[in-house]
Amino acid sequence: MKKDHIDGQKLFYAFYHGRKRVMAHMAHLNRINVFPVADGDTGTNLVSTIHAIVKKPPQNDSVADVSRSMAEAALSGSRGNSGIIFAQFIHGLSESMKNKKVLLTHDFAEAARNGVEQAYRALSKPVEGTILTVMKAWSNALEAMHSKTESFTDLFSHSLDAARMSLKETPKKLKVLREAGVVDAGAQGFVHFIEGLLEFFKNPSQIDTAVEQEMVLEETIHEPHEAVTLRYCAEAVLQGENMDPEEIRRIADPFGDSLIVAGSSRQIKVHIHTDDPAELFYRLRSLGNLQDQKVDDMKRQVEARFKRLSPVALLTDSACDLPQHLMDRYQIHMIPVHLSFGSHQFLDKSTLSADRFYTMLDELSDFPKTSQPAVQTFKRMYRFLLEHYESVISIHISSGLSGTCDAARKAAKCVNRRRITVIDSRQLSTAQGLIVLHAAEALEKGLTHEETLMAVRSAVPRSKILVSVPTLKYLVRGGRVSPLKGVLARILNLKPIVSLKDGVSDLTGKAFSEKSNRKKIIDMLEKQHRKTPIRRLALGHAHNEGGALAFREQVEKRLGIKADYVMDISPTIGAHAGVGAISISAQWGD
Repeated sequence: MKKDHIDGQKLFYAFYHGRKRVMAHMAHLNRINVFPVADGDTGTNLVSTIHAIVKKPPQNDSVADVSRSMAEAALSGSRGNSGIIFAQFIHGLSESMKNKKVLLTHDFAEAARNGVEQAYRALSKPVEGTILTVMKAWSNALEAMHSKTESFTDLFSHSLDAARMSLKETPKKLKVLREAGVVDAGAQGFVHFIEGLLEFFKNPSQIDTAVEQEMVLEETIHEPHEAVTLRYCAEAVLQGENMDPEEIRRIADPFGDSLIVAGSSRQIKVHIHTDDPAELFYRLRSLGNLQDQKVDDMKRQVEARFKRLSPVALLTDSACDLPQHLMDRYQIHMIPVHLSFGSHQFLDKSTLSADRFYTMLDELSDFPKTSQPAVQTFKRMYRFLLEHYESVISIHISSGLSGTCDAARKAAKCVNRRRITVIDSRQLSTAQGLIVLHAAEALEKGLTHEETLMAVRSAVPRSKILVSVPTLKYLVRGGRVSPLKGVLARILNLKPIVSLKDGVSDLTGKAFSEKSNRKKIIDMLEKQHRKTPIRRLALGHAHNEGGALAFREQVEKRLGIKADYVMDISPTIGAHAGVGAISISAQWGD
């Protein structure tokens, strides 16, 4: 029998074919995803993880060098439970391939065993009946078979049988799988990955980079019996030196479940299901630089799959200030704006709360920087929504202030421009919130996609925000106002009133005290109310709830209109408005 071996090139292209096989069944894996939460993204997460591994072809044939690069890419690109478990498995493989140029069958079996051990150790509470169980069964079969053959085709063929058998047993180990009548999605994805490896080794000279189309029959997956108990699937990468995974585990463990701490002492990926990702990441920031954060709202994902209120999905960004209870009532989806403090990166509202933001604003010399979500982030969200909704209405912060709208339009063009409409709100904060709320109410009444668009486009020019700013310092530092205007305002002790004109910041008024400032704002609102009656109001504040509530009373007394809500504004907006700022947004007409 021919003595077989794997070099770096073969390892890379074997994984490439593994990804090809998983991608062919991605939608099927998403449909059968019920554990640990039926959020329908296991296939997407696995494909995303393996895609990161095989994104760049290897530069040499050394299996040690190639596996190390693949392990680093896997950790950075991993997503979700199964994706991060898979990445840690690759990390374990790579550790066993150090100083090796090629692998024989016994080398691969040993590396696979180490990979499985590392995957188990990454989890605080490993659960059987998942991808872990199938990995272990496959590894055991490799151990039993490697001494009997020097052919990787034979090795993978026999071990695949063991993996398939283990996969069939997963419903017996997990009640939630048994009740849904499915196997574990992550485990099924791993079996498909092995099938791809086998296909490659049967014909290694035929490197096929095309992705076959999925040919899996549709099936009905029943609504999960268990409700989502911990709302967010949160992930982040910590980068540093001599980091202790156990210290990270000790801090993170009380915050939720499904905790995975994967990687090395220089780069660690944390995955957890939690109700408070912002507080967790605030505490972890002292252990390393926070990077590559991701937070999925599993409650909203499950609603999209099983409890849609409308055939039209409504999406906005975190610059939209709308209370969580209204976001939940109308099932509004949200993409966070990125915000960085020095070397730490956060997701606005998702991994950085308003309270912690203002604490850091006082403590740190670095001024926070904001950036729009990536086009790829919008693509992922749009693809997910179009799997479950007929169409999407996507309403975002003014394009004169942020590139968010542009990123959304680019993504919509790539995904499906006919089923996705992106709207520039020409506003931000609570004014953007009132526009999104107007759209949500239209959809609740049963209006169609086009009818809702008409209502929203009518509401945009009938919405306005007025902000009482204690100082222009933060607007100047953030680049929203020129330094010269900031200096003049400080010299004259002016308290500016900031609004938006044609979608960009505009100094619309000024006074010498905050009391006079707010009186001027009420005068402006009263003038608008006499012209065209104001139908609703909303107030926002930058860590100044007492001032906002007092202002609400003054407005109600003068205009006889009660604000729909008062809330702490998004850190993204607070970074520019500054501590103590109070805003009021109005919407008038029908």
